[in-house]
Amino acid sequence: MRTEIDLDAAAREGIIGEDQAIALRNFQAEQDGLPLASAEKFRIFGGYADLVIGIGTALVLGSITVFADGVGFWLVFPIMAVVCYMLGRFVDMRARPATATVIMCAYLAFSFCALPVALHENHVVLDREVLPFVLYAVLPAAVATWLYWRAYRFPPTFAAAIIPIAFISIDLTATLIVAIGTLISASWWDMTDIRRETERSQVAFWLHCCAGFLISRSLFSLLTGRKVIDDNLVLTGLSVDQFPYVLAMIGGAALFSLLLDRRSLLVGVLLPTVGMFETIDSGFVGVGTGMLLAGVSLLFFSWGWVRLRIALLGILPRKWAAQLPRTGLGLEGQRPTRRHLPLLHLRSSSKRVV
Repeated sequence: MRTEIDLDAAAREGIIGEDQAIALRNFQAEQDGLPLASAEKFRIFGGYADLVIGIGTALVLGSITVFADGVGFWLVFPIMAVVCYMLGRFVDMRARPATATVIMCAYLAFSFCALPVALHENHVVLDREVLPFVLYAVLPAAVATWLYWRAYRFPPTFAAAIIPIAFISIDLTATLIVAIGTLISASWWDMTDIRRETERSQVAFWLHCCAGFLISRSLFSLLTGRKVIDDNLVLTGLSVDQFPYVLAMIGGAALFSLLLDRRSLLVGVLLPTVGMFETIDSGFVGVGTGMLLAGVSLLFFSWGWVRLRIALLGILPRKWAAQLPRTGLGLEGQRPTRRHLPLLHLRSSSKRVV
């Protein structure tokens, strides 16, 4: 079965009718027991051939980076950024997502590092204060990311660009602002595709994953008083008396995730909790505590996700609920979208509409 984006594209090109697209979505939902949109399906690789090509591309690009040491990074990096940008024109990003991801990451890496490396090799001291950091790191990265998105519309582009910017910033406030901005951006992408039929919903998926992780890590940094940049990917050192703050964070993330029907946001928040209590008793007990908390939370919300979301949306005024993503279309009323075919209520027809 094709994805929502494929069905939408086929209907838009006139290959199939909108009624046939909806019938296919209904059929897939009956097979899976869950609407396609709510399942948050995504593709990491398009098959073994795509995986092999992706690995080969990564090895070739990596070797070029190694050999660049003898030529000069300041010269090789800009050239390779342009090469990777052009390579995107020869790759079907829908059919070969693994290869496309390798090329995208290489393009972003070369683009982001070109200016800082050139300044460093010319003995210019790089200042990490806010304004210089924005000028030599954030602004070039934003331009490079926008150019790539405009050219190829590859969904993980924005998330892949945000993560390194957040991690090279040593200021907790700046990182938290980036995390909150990422969450707002992800929500906006979601709200512009409430039925999750276009690539916009895929952009939101990756941004939610990124936002959840960054928000969780920033809040842990705030509680521990440690800098965001650290030798460990996951910060540790929380004490037992800080446990309520962690529960409040998980509860807030779960509430927001249920409203938007985005498990990816909740998972992004929960994963950094695995090692946060490492200092409790012995390291094994602390890690086990974090693993248990994350695992139980994921299982609980996954088991009751649909029922919890229906109950939560039932509390909201209908006008508010109608503005949220309609992944199950189990609500009365319908927010207007560009789709013209009327959708029926779940219980008003023997055929399930998703």
